[in-house]
Amino acid sequence: MNREQTVTKTDYILTDYTDAFASGEICRIGGMALTQRALDLCAFAPAARIADIGCGKGATVRYLRALGFKARGLDCDAAAIRQAGPYCQTGDAIALPYADISRDGLFYECSLSQMDALQALSEAQRVLRPGGKLAISDLYAQNTALPLGEPLLNRNQWLELCISAGFSCLIFEDRSKDLQELTAQLLWKYGRGLEEFYECAYDPAVFKAGRCGYFLLIAQKEG
Repeated sequence: MNREQTVTKTDYILTDYTDAFASGEICRIGGMALTQRALDLCAFAPAARIADIGCGKGATVRYLRALGFKARGLDCDAAAIRQAGPYCQTGDAIALPYADISRDGLFYECSLSQMDALQALSEAQRVLRPGGKLAISDLYAQNTALPLGEPLLNRNQWLELCISAGFSCLIFEDRSKDLQELTAQLLWKYGRGLEEFYECAYDPAVFKAGRCGYFLLIAQKEG
């Protein structure tokens, strides 16, 4: 067996880890419990029209629809959408395929930081009805001394971003415990941490300098 054909135990671990990330297992910081927490805080009406932006394979959309909401999903990953079900489609977060003021809520579960966030929130303004809610869960820098423009925003920068897009920020919850619990599980199961999959978007040094945390933010369209 030559060098290219050699398969080690590490290769198998890497494959399992990659598959877990691709399936959404790793991405779901806080699991469905955090999705439910967002729903509780948003207090949507029965059969509310909600879209999950960056829906991946559609786990949140299926959950929302099981609860009676008129949920749709959108993701730029065509491979994921093929497995997401009939209520999800490929698309761009800055050109949503929804009519003006047609949604009661939008979810961005660990996805907004992977987009042009300001453009995405401007588009959210277009499709949300007055009083519509945003539920954003994502990474943030607990170190507030990081300069504006760093790829990992701190709490104040996230709030300012939403306000600049015309939203009122209702609730900001620190959910760093959920991030820590998932990281511990991954280290135990795979021997690797969550931050390794974000190196394409963030310099690993940013995680250390910023003391990476996780948050849930509920915001509302004014008017």
